[in-house]
Amino acid sequence: MVHSSLWTGADSQQFKADWKNHSRTLMSASHALEEASKSLQENVRQQQETSRSGGPGDGTSKSLLDRLMENAESAAEGLWDGLGDLWDGAGDVVDTVGDTIGAGWNVFANMPVPDAAGDVLDDLGNLGRLGWDFMTSGEPPSITELMTGGTLLLASVGNLGATLNSGGLYNPHVLDDGTATAGEPIAVPVGPNTVPGASHASTPMPSSLANILEGVTMAYGDAGKEGTPDAAIRIVTVDGPDGPAHIVMIPGTSEWNVQSGSNPMDTVGNLSSASGDLSTASQAVALAMEKAGISPDAPVFLVGHSQGGMTAAALAASAEFRAQFNVTNVLAYGSPIDSTRIPDNIHTLALQHPNDVVPRVDLDNAKPGPGGLPILSESRNNATVVTLPGLPGVSPVDVLANHDHPAYALSVQANENSGPIAAFKNDPSTQAFFTDDPSKVSSTVSNLGREH
Repeated sequence: MVHSSLWTGADSQQFKADWKNHSRTLMSASHALEEASKSLQENVRQQQETSRSGGPGDGTSKSLLDRLMENAESAAEGLWDGLGDLWDGAGDVVDTVGDTIGAGWNVFANMPVPDAAGDVLDDLGNLGRLGWDFMTSGEPPSITELMTGGTLLLASVGNLGATLNSGGLYNPHVLDDGTATAGEPIAVPVGPNTVPGASHASTPMPSSLANILEGVTMAYGDAGKEGTPDAAIRIVTVDGPDGPAHIVMIPGTSEWNVQSGSNPMDTVGNLSSASGDLSTASQAVALAMEKAGISPDAPVFLVGHSQGGMTAAALAASAEFRAQFNVTNVLAYGSPIDSTRIPDNIHTLALQHPNDVVPRVDLDNAKPGPGGLPILSESRNNATVVTLPGLPGVSPVDVLANHDHPAYALSVQANENSGPIAAFKNDPSTQAFFTDDPSKVSSTVSNLGREH
């Protein structure tokens, strides 16, 4: 099979040449196994004959047992020598075959039909997870989770149908969240002023909650710039007396589309997060944090607006993510996170403007009830929810203005020194992320991407 394969090229010639030696070693091991088997069968036969005839004295019986053990040891030594030779060369075989199979599998898995079929299985798995959570916890999934999960499943089935109808040549990738990618961290200056000629604006000093929210605004502006062609997050590191602490600033949706592209912070990412799944955007944030070298013990403060807040909450709710990073604080603003189960040991603050409809699109974690009527349920995220004062001069029906991320930063600036926002800010877990000393702060920006 090896020599008659259609595989050609230098790698093929090298593998076929190496295979001659590997096949000889395999045959030697095979012969050793065969001889050991024959010897073992013969000793078993002799022992059975002795047992049927009543058996000789203890001395003869012991002699047969000794012979059995000696032959087994001899066979094992021969087999071990043969396997040792095989093991010496097996690494080359495994590496060559593994690389070839891996490359082939990647090509196959990314072909339109397997890719589309895999998306259907993934979406079915997500709905199945919601059902499993219901059976194990007794709490049904929210209406939002069911609606968005069902929508994604219908879209993936449609993608598969379109792919099959095209003869396997084209997958439209409608509402397909793809695979996460993340770029290497790029250093950006920290301070009140942007360095002239710099590709990216400076990150504000993390001296207040309002400044941290302004950092998220800077991350919005990073999309489409050098090194961050898709979407971006900013990571601020504060060197405190107990070691580094990291603020991860996550912006919200920057593209509105149903046919997903390379930017994971889009309509597809919103639906994926709302379904209770860990979106590609969330996975990309985790990859970016890993590339930034955040240690498992360093405290992490996840801050996000809109979809960025959904991403922050989803990561904090992920046991796998918490095993990799030490999430101590979450601040989500303008974000629908009522259905996200965040552990109560993570200090969580959820901010919303009174006329911002986006934090309410999860229907306050409403569950399906008898006759299809919704049943209100308590939030699962253990967050302190604060409704900020209304925005002066902004109409209640102005959806964009009430959801605007710079407006949230201004509202926090006016209210962070009193009430529950001040309590969150002054908590020791949050204080680890504040400083006025520029020498203690560094900042990076990382691209978030999606592949199909």
